[in-house]
Amino acid sequence: MKRTEYFYQGAETTDSENRIFAQLSIDSLITDSLSAAGFPGETAEFCKTHGFAFYGSGWQSWGFGGEINAGEAQKQYFPIVPQWKHYFTIPGKLPKSLRSKKLLVGSFIIYLRWNCGGKNVYLVLASVGNVERGEGESLPPASHFVAPTPPSPKGEAPLKSPLPPVNFYVDRKKRQIFCTAYADGKTWTDGEKIAELSVFASSDFFALREEIQNLFAQDKASRFSSLSFLNATPNKSKITVGGWESWYNHYADINQELIKGDLVGLSETENLIKKEFIEKKKPCVFQVDDGWEISLGDWDARRARFPGGMKMLASSIAEKGYIPGLWIAPFIIDWRSEFARSHRDWILRDKKGKPIAAGLNPLWGDAFGRDQPALPWSYFCFDLSRDDVLNYLDSLIDTAVNEWGFRYLKLDFLFAGMIFGNFKNGGAAYEWYDRAVKVLTKRSVNAKGESVAYLGCGLPFEASFNAFPLSRIGPDTKEDWDVAWMNTANFPSRTSAFINMQSTLGHAFWDNGVFVNDPDVVFLRSENISLNEKEKILIALVNYLFASQIMHSDDPVHFDSEKEGGLTQKICALYERFSDEDFGVENKSSTGYFIFSKSGKYTGFINLGEKSVHIERSELCSRQGGRVENLESVVEYAKRNADSFDFEPHSISIYRTEN
Repeated sequence: MKRTEYFYQGAETTDSENRIFAQLSIDSLITDSLSAAGFPGETAEFCKTHGFAFYGSGWQSWGFGGEINAGEAQKQYFPIVPQWKHYFTIPGKLPKSLRSKKLLVGSFIIYLRWNCGGKNVYLVLASVGNVERGEGESLPPASHFVAPTPPSPKGEAPLKSPLPPVNFYVDRKKRQIFCTAYADGKTWTDGEKIAELSVFASSDFFALREEIQNLFAQDKASRFSSLSFLNATPNKSKITVGGWESWYNHYADINQELIKGDLVGLSETENLIKKEFIEKKKPCVFQVDDGWEISLGDWDARRARFPGGMKMLASSIAEKGYIPGLWIAPFIIDWRSEFARSHRDWILRDKKGKPIAAGLNPLWGDAFGRDQPALPWSYFCFDLSRDDVLNYLDSLIDTAVNEWGFRYLKLDFLFAGMIFGNFKNGGAAYEWYDRAVKVLTKRSVNAKGESVAYLGCGLPFEASFNAFPLSRIGPDTKEDWDVAWMNTANFPSRTSAFINMQSTLGHAFWDNGVFVNDPDVVFLRSENISLNEKEKILIALVNYLFASQIMHSDDPVHFDSEKEGGLTQKICALYERFSDEDFGVENKSSTGYFIFSKSGKYTGFINLGEKSVHIERSELCSRQGGRVENLESVVEYAKRNADSFDFEPHSISIYRTEN
């Protein structure tokens, strides 16, 4: 592994666009990294003369996170909804020299992958400048200083300040990687550190994941200690969190009686959460999602829906033995809210004084008129450089935790805190964002001494992983496989089971390293859903095998024992069967994945595509040495021949290997 630090050199300057701080040769990286990892010379030569699959994560958790096939480009969004570009487009201005190029784009962590003679080669670039190291933790020594580290004023220890998020732009044809920092508005002084990169090569999924864990979580107990009270398997190395949430069945149409019914029904019907968490006496979250509040900005109970108020609601959840959970979107605001009317100066604006739209939601903004200063149905965000905004955010969380009693806060739409604007106090968005999330998450316990946890969602990955060890790692899922018109528009952040599965699998090597990965919910219901049983099993197993939070949102009150009971029992049995197995994943294509257990006991294939995928038996079993006498079907959606398989669309198949 090679670690490189980059520093600014020159007269004081303020960035007006994303800063290019390095231009790297892919072939030079191959030579250095593959040699250091012990790959033979012929493998390096193969990589230099062949194209590569590209893995690039989005800059925030709703962006696409997965592989692009060798030789292909990323699909361009057709801007049918302009405000949605905030959900996946790297903020700030793209450097002028990169605007006309057709480049692959990724943020924070990327890799290039080759398949050489049936063996994978991963060339990984990771931005690690914001990793917080514990005592005794270390990285390899750094190299390639652009300028010396400046001395601290008056001999004091240097202040710990965040580094800007890093983005990578990959030129397939010229085999170059441009590294940029989102530092618009940042004033640089001579010798100031811009970024720190680690570059390494790995041969398989488990080696790749181990390197990432070594970079971001050498000491897992310390890295994820704030989540220990949620951990369903405290004696295992993998943290698992679970519970129920109101969103994916009721959406925003919730009220006190409805939530009360779900609270009672969760422990009385044979649903997944009862079987997997309640009966096994594991910690269990009960989360009240969007729909409880008066409006964005007016964060109090909508009394017509919740006449008992939020304190009573949290108390009733705790009395049932659950950890009370609550959804809040602290950085965004509805222009029509009473709070917004009283604090117009708190809303982020551009240089012309116009409020900056953070996104679109018909429930959170007017279509037009005096109550809509931007495009139709826009909502807005705060100027986080203001101390009064920070005091307000601190008070909001204090109320939710200490006055109301919620101990698991889902903080959503956090990307809005990274939108660049005309900040009252100048500076760069990432600096103010870092300060704000530290305020949001500073309460690790409540006034009673009980532990408190935070789930980040819609959050910028690199700027957030220290504050939010538990994070959503993909776009919202959905009770439908995909949304046709959003797919046609190439909207990568769309609510979709398909896109969600791609990102869950794509980020699997981050799990229990960068984050405890939250993949979103498992669906097993029979009503209000278009997913078939094959797709439900796929989602349930991908979430369990390749991420670390099992959330459920089906209606526990109207649980249908006849239609849903059998599938629930089947999933529980599969969870039990694989409870001691560690699974890895490798792309065959952007929608096809080989899966395999570290023990060698299981092999399989996931097909997210629209057509069947033909796989030779030897290729399926290559991680078991290629020679497997018998394959016992555990889950199978395939036409099996003597020497090959045809795996069905939208399916997972897993086999027990016997030699």
